[in-house]
Amino acid sequence: MGARPLLQGRASITVARCSTELECLVPAWEELARAALEPNPFYEHWMLRPALEAFGTAREVRIVLVWAGERLAGLFPFERAPRYKGLPASALASWQHAHTLLCTPLVRADMARPCLEALFDWLDASLVEFRYIPAGQPFHRALLDVLAARGLESVVNRSYSRGLLRKHRATISASFRRQAARNERRLKDLAHVVLQPHDDIARWIDDFLRIEAGGWKGRNGSAMVSSEANRRYFTEIVGAAFRGGRLIGCGIDVGGRPIARRFAFAAGEAAYAFKTAYDESFAGVSPGAMLELANVRQVDADPDIQWMDSFTEGNVLAIERLWPDRREMQTLVAGVDAWGRLAAAALPWLRWIKHRIG
Repeated sequence: MGARPLLQGRASITVARCSTELECLVPAWEELARAALEPNPFYEHWMLRPALEAFGTAREVRIVLVWAGERLAGLFPFERAPRYKGLPASALASWQHAHTLLCTPLVRADMARPCLEALFDWLDASLVEFRYIPAGQPFHRALLDVLAARGLESVVNRSYSRGLLRKHRATISASFRRQAARNERRLKDLAHVVLQPHDDIARWIDDFLRIEAGGWKGRNGSAMVSSEANRRYFTEIVGAAFRGGRLIGCGIDVGGRPIARRFAFAAGEAAYAFKTAYDESFAGVSPGAMLELANVRQVDADPDIQWMDSFTEGNVLAIERLWPDRREMQTLVAGVDAWGRLAAAALPWLRWIKHRIG
């Protein structure tokens, strides 16, 4: 990794292109995650490195690292494209894969603005796209401030809202509770289980994979066991989260047999829902709804968790019914040079044309 000195004191940039090049940075990376302006477990080393190994080898991924002397001040996973949406402008866009719906870079809270300034001084593309950024939150505000100070305009290329569960804020109606209680009474030997530090995480992982593969995801080929890359990634990150005390898990057993499992990841006072699976042969008693109630109870009981992001792309009925708050997610695009500004300005027209011909 070659460093390119900047004009801002001791700040410098290095670029890593694969998981192996990041291995020696783990201690500095962990310190950065603890000091980050906003948490993002999906960009921490125990999740990003397995993702790069599973899904990044065929892509032009660049992990841009901003250094302040010997301290790691920022980590920006990007994917480079020679053309953006068919337009003659090179671009760096937040790198993601099918299992990532949060792309907030890790930036030190006490160095957010200088870190972003250093990044924009270094950028070697006409345009930059920050995907899946929580709107109105600290990183989003810092980014807009830096863009404004540099005279750069941003375009919101996409915006949507998803469920946000705050502690003790779930909206559980009396009728919903009664129906859930009736469904539970219909099942003999039902037990709610919560993942504990002494549990066998390999067994929990195997149970989840088996349940998911037996449902519609298994039939359409989207279950985690349907591809070796997905299976390996899931197994590695869930195991790493468990060993690091970052995994939240709950489930339902009937007669000692697991019929539903749910996993989420903790990051500071936040948590991010990840994957849920239930045995579809029990669909008549709504195990998914039972699992959502169990998740609400688990969040309310955990003294360290204040809110949970639903981590969804669209609306989910069970979440819509129970999670009253919303979190707006945005994808922001900013042109850095003349070509990039022209490409960014063309995006609303491209969306309009797509809508008209769609």
